[in-house]
Formats: sequence, C-alpha cells, structure tokens
Amino acid sequence: MVESKSVEKYLIDLLQHIKPYQLSNEDNSVLSKGKTNFITSKLTRKKFRRRKLADKTRDAIQQKVELSIKKYIPLHFTIPFGGYKHFWNPSHPQPDYAELFNFRYITEYLSPILSIYEPGVIVEYISEDLILSRMNNYPKAVLEIYTSSFGKLLNWYKQFVPKNLEFRFFRVSDKCNPKEIIDRIEKLLPERRKKFELLSQKQKEQELHRSYRSMMWKGEKDLTSLSEKEKEERIIESRLIELAYYETEANPEFLGNYLGEDNHICICFSFGLSHDNDIYQDLTLGSTFSSIVDYWIGRGILEERNNEFIPRIVSKGQYYGIKDKLKVVKINASPLKNLTQIEIFQGILSFS
Repeated sequence: MVESKSVEKYLIDLLQHIKPYQLSNEDNSVLSKGKTNFITSKLTRKKFRRRKLADKTRDAIQQKVELSIKKYIPLHFTIPFGGYKHFWNPSHPQPDYAELFNFRYITEYLSPILSIYEPGVIVEYISEDLILSRMNNYPKAVLEIYTSSFGKLLNWYKQFVPKNLEFRFFRVSDKCNPKEIIDRIEKLLPERRKKFELLSQKQKEQELHRSYRSMMWKGEKDLTSLSEKEKEERIIESRLIELAYYETEANPEFLGNYLGEDNHICICFSFGLSHDNDIYQDLTLGSTFSSIVDYWIGRGILEERNNEFIPRIVSKGQYYGIKDKLKVVKINASPLKNLTQIEIFQGILSFS
C-alpha cells in the first residue's frame, strides 16, 4: 500500500530540496579543457536528449555557449509551448504535476552548468496560446485560467532553485499584437490550402495526425453539429493555421528570431520528434524523467518501482490504459488546489 506521507516526502524532496550538482572526476577532467567544452557536452548529453543532434545544432549550441562566456552573461534557453491544458486531461484547464515535473527536469538538466558558471542560466517559457481559439477552438476563458495558474506554479517552484537559475514566462501576445498576427494568418490560408492539395494522401495524413487529437469541438464555438465532411475541412484548416502561425510568428515585426537569436537556445519536446522539426532541428529533450509527452498535453503521475518513485508524464491513451490500476494519494503541501492529490502506478510502466 502506498503511504501518503512517503509520497509527500518524496515530492517535497524532489521539488523543494534541490541539491547542488557534484562534479565527478570525469567532469573535472572535461572542465580542465575549458568551460565551453564542459557546458556544451552537458547540454548535448544523450541522457536528456530524445533526438539525434544535427551537426549544425551542436555547432550553434557551442557558439552560443562561447558567446555567453565571452560576455559573462547567463545562458538563455527558450521553450515555446501550447499555453493550455489539453481538454482530455482531468485537470483541464488547470496545470497538474506534469508541469512541475518538467520544471524539475529542466533544473536537473542544467544543474552541472549552474555549478560551474556563476552567471547561470535563464529559462524562458513562451506561451503560443494566442492562436488556440482560432486554431483548435479553445475558449479564451480557459486559456486565461491556464496562463494564470501556470504563472503561479512557476513562481512557487522557482523559489527553490539555485540562485543563478532564473525562470521566466511570457505569452507571445504580451510582445506582439494578436489581431495583426491572426489577420496575417488568415491571408496566408488560401495559398496554404493550394499547397496542401498538392500533397499525396499519405502526406496529407501525416500533416493532419496531430490536428485530429487537438480539436475541441465544443469550445469557443459549438462545432458538434458539423457534418463529417465539415469536420474534416475544419481539421485541415486547423493544420494550415498552425503552419501559417509558425511562418507569421517568425516575421521580424512579430517575434522574429527571438527563440534562437544571440545566445538563445530553443528547446522543444515532442515537436522535436515530428517532421516539422526537420526544418528547425531544435534541441529536443524529454519532457521529464522517462517521458516525452508534452506537459501541457499529458498528465503527471508517479511510477513506484522497487520502492522508488519516478515522475512520469502520460498521454491520453497511456493514462486510460492504466487508469484502473492507479492509486490516488492525497497531498497536503501543494501549491495549487488541483494538486492536492497525485496518482501512483505501482510496477514498471512499459508503453509500446
């Protein structure tokens, strides 16, 4: 039987008692050759990556590390993400432990750098939620709820991290005019549709794969009465909006190259495994320990294996496949009301 006290103690130790990184003999050997080599090797290590690193990405990371050290400024990581909680999730529209597990994973990833580079690191979460209502029919009200809760959760967590690690959070709509972006996207859709029609059936299916799972049929508008053909058209439109958004956001008058400019290094999660990232080849990490599911899509649970807990983020299919086996444990020391309990899977999780 899982004891509430042991789970709570684990979560407190994991999230609030973060121990500084201890350099190994191997670390000291690499460090003796210079901080650039040490930091670059830690940022590109396989333990945290989920995709093979392109040579140009590795070179870019090293150059950005060199630039940061030369200027004696913090390394700067940007993490663009959806800015919502997927409607399938029981915690929707609020964050759950998935977000906290991601914060902690990123902290662990950066801990060797924090131990040897005094200027430290900036980690900037960037919400791209401004397009969600138009793209996937999410109500604006639920996006506001998530944004507020995410900000509170991050503010709570960052009080426990090393002093030279700074977490930031902003929405693209804080820096750019949402109406201008959406108007620009609307103008791009006809041309995008023409290009879509030139694709093979297999290519079309590949393009639409994620959009099928993302559409909220009863959201900002009630789309449940649409015919199957109309729903198919709406799914296509959703994907075209997504692609047009990437193009528009990157224009100089909007976000430009902020995600990767100067010493900025862009981190992505499941996006990095998609064919969309073939263009960008961004650094692709796991979303947390032993997981790749995006924290705003998935649900945070604990796996209890051999009397040890492992943070996991599970997808909708994974969650409902094990839901009947999950134990619910109450948590007293929680930063948000919806984090007063967590689900535990006892045994070894294995998803094919």
